[in-house]
Amino acid sequence: MRALKFIGIIIVVAAMAAGGYYFGFRAGSAQAAAEPSGEAAETLQELSWKDLYAGVLRTYINPEYPDSGFAMFNIFDLDGDGSPELLVSDGDYHMASAQIFTLYRGAVYCLGSFGSNGEFQFDPETGHIYSEYSNLGVSRFSIHKIADGELIDIASFYDTSGHFENPEDGSFVVNSEEVSEDEYNREREKYGNNPDDEFTVRKYSVNEDEIARVLSLPY
Repeated sequence: MRALKFIGIIIVVAAMAAGGYYFGFRAGSAQAAAEPSGEAAETLQELSWKDLYAGVLRTYINPEYPDSGFAMFNIFDLDGDGSPELLVSDGDYHMASAQIFTLYRGAVYCLGSFGSNGEFQFDPETGHIYSEYSNLGVSRFSIHKIADGELIDIASFYDTSGHFENPEDGSFVVNSEEVSEDEYNREREKYGNNPDDEFTVRKYSVNEDEIARVLSLPY
């Protein structure tokens, strides 16, 4: 369902760009979208981050999408640059992660999806975003940071030992390299995360009334 959502966003973005509005979407550290120019650039200068985020949120309002009525969002400055990020959970199911949108040079970029149950862990001191998910004995854990409109990968961990009756049949991977269990645990301890740092995305419902109310509040 998430893939369909991104396709929907792209379609809406194309339509808005044709009307003089501009959004840039970039996944992780992929190449940036082209800078707007001429009339589009002038229109962009007139748009606030609230206008831009409102446009993104409206792409989640779709009567034909079964989970659209359960989408929720939050706004928080994750990278400490003075401009808040837009955080969206597209449903209320277990695998509904947090999609993070950031502002960079007047455009909105989608950095990807993190965590589950509409939550991820965030350390305000380091700016680290912790994304952890476990299912059927397979555990995935990654650490990221936002800088200059891009998602910076700090470290990633992948453990399949719990998936097998004999844990020795599983594997331990750190930053795409298979390692021993001892080495995995040593590296994992370097990036200890505090369970109390759970950050919830599910604060406001995605509907026209809430979008208008929340984005009219002073930030």
